[in-house]
Amino acid sequence: MNTIEYGQGAVNNTIGWGQGAKVGSSFSNLKSIALDGVDDYVDCGDNDNLSFGDGSTDSPFSISTWIKMDDATKFRAIAKYGASNIEYLFATGGDDKIVFNLYDNSASARIGRKYDTTLTSYEGQWIHLVATYNGNSSTSGLKIYLNGSRVDDTNSTLGTYVAMENTTQPLYIGKLTTTYANGNVDETAVFNTELSQSDVTSIYGGGNPSSLSSYASLVSWWRCGDGDTSPTLTDNGSGGNNGTMTNFSTFSTDVPT
Repeated sequence: MNTIEYGQGAVNNTIGWGQGAKVGSSFSNLKSIALDGVDDYVDCGDNDNLSFGDGSTDSPFSISTWIKMDDATKFRAIAKYGASNIEYLFATGGDDKIVFNLYDNSASARIGRKYDTTLTSYEGQWIHLVATYNGNSSTSGLKIYLNGSRVDDTNSTLGTYVAMENTTQPLYIGKLTTTYANGNVDETAVFNTELSQSDVTSIYGGGNPSSLSSYASLVSWWRCGDGDTSPTLTDNGSGGNNGTMTNFSTFSTDVPT
């Protein structure tokens, strides 16, 4: 799909003239990362701009990612989740269902939303996932989108949640403690606002990734190969959170189209 960018206020507007070169934009997506499900992941480090709670209150944020699952079981898309320091995760579990959880680390509590349908049927194909949060410390503020449509339908809660805490846990793409994503990941981003339905629709673009540079709320954007030199995934946002490819070193040419 050809894309014309009109700048702030009209982000990533598209006119569907069919397949071909993008008009008015130099954006191209030719690479992704392929994770083996054994030990491959990306370490994006720890930074205050990747934490969205201070132990008392939360602030809004959103995650956008494109994935192609070889195995939908325990596909760890993106998480700030370690053995002792836990903030948030966006991943499938052992049941192949996608969940977006936030954690009150010291209280061992969480709030979350889940899509109570397995993603097994999506194995082997590119899909776009978005998680959004409005900062209200309630499950009512959490949403999950699949290919542009909201799909969350079940709460995932534990204990008495107050807020996330700003821990020293790094943000990982493809890893949650000792489990790893098996498949491809591309065009992954973190925003410091709750993306709207119209934002999600625009970013999905009918299945064709486009530039995120017009979004003022963009914190970090890892293109997963395009413009990168292994082992570094450049942060194309304002966050300064370059990722380090760990236990793998090459890029894939399998991308969403």
